Amino acid sequence: MKKFIETLLILFIVCSCETNFDIEASEKEIPVVYGVLNVTEPKQYIRVQRAFLSKGGNLSDLSKDPNILYYSGGRAILTVIGTGKTILGKRINTEDIGIKRDSGFFAESPNILYEFDTKDWLLTPPAKVIFTFENESLLKGVSSQISLVKDLQLREGIPSAPLNLGYDRVITIGWNHSPETKLFDLTMRINYLEKSNKSNGIFLDKSVDWVLKDHLEVGSDPTKGSFTFKGIEFYKFLGSALQISSDIQRNMKSVDILLTAGGNEFKEILNLNQANFGLTGSNSIPRYNNIVNGIGFLSSRMKVSRTDISLSSITLDSLRLGVYTRTLQFK
Repeated sequence: MKKFIETLLILFIVCSCETNFDIEASEKEIPVVYGVLNVTEPKQYIRVQRAFLSKGGNLSDLSKDPNILYYSGGRAILTVIGTGKTILGKRINTEDIGIKRDSGFFAESPNILYEFDTKDWLLTPPAKVIFTFENESLLKGVSSQISLVKDLQLREGIPSAPLNLGYDRVITIGWNHSPETKLFDLTMRINYLEKSNKSNGIFLDKSVDWVLKDHLEVGSDPTKGSFTFKGIEFYKFLGSALQISSDIQRNMKSVDILLTAGGNEFKEILNLNQANFGLTGSNSIPRYNNIVNGIGFLSSRMKVSRTDISLSSITLDSLRLGVYTRTLQFK
């Protein structure tokens, strides 16, 4: 997930840089839309705000004024392609439900989003949806059509448990996904117990995330994915990630496999910036936009996991005695 967030940061960099978009536009109202839908979440949230209209004003002051930043009203709608079912978004201040906006350039309070109930999609999530926003101040409605990521599953037994991470072993992680999925981030979360003088000799639960692969694209099979690595890499990672101290004692518990999948829009952003930052690329950042009559980003993602995967005795012996991890005090 972290890497997908980093990918999305490109959008915010783009929207604040010198491309063809001036956030202090003159005689023109520019809606800005941002949302990432997830069919496994009970609620969906989409942000709609606007560019500033005052020429020559102080941008910092304008961006902090919620009356300028947000539309006072309007209709936000998700339409399910295929059935024509429409879901009307509810305009809310998410501070009322404990969701605060991160500090930054724009007004932090209120945090206005449009909320949609996922249950309104019924039992079977749609493959495609259209988002539309209408407001009396806009001459044209704002819209975006996307395909939703769904049917993501880690394949059982790939890898098998207990997990044997012998130095020379090749480990494969496999999953099934829908054709709408275009990009993956794969992480192994390593769970262990640790005690030291700082913890008064009490074992505390700890974990560290090992990013196996980020921005992994779909392979030759449009509905099956996999990633392989050598067991030795597991020990190399731990050897570089954990603190070495004679005061620390550790016991290994288990590992989790975390898979995040994103829609085609994530892949498009990645491709735009990879093409532009090479030796032959220009120095300006291209702006990705999939909003009609506005600017912004709308896509979908989904997260799945396999947790509490036990480790083989060979793996535990290698942790205690191996050249990369023997100083980490695993018992």
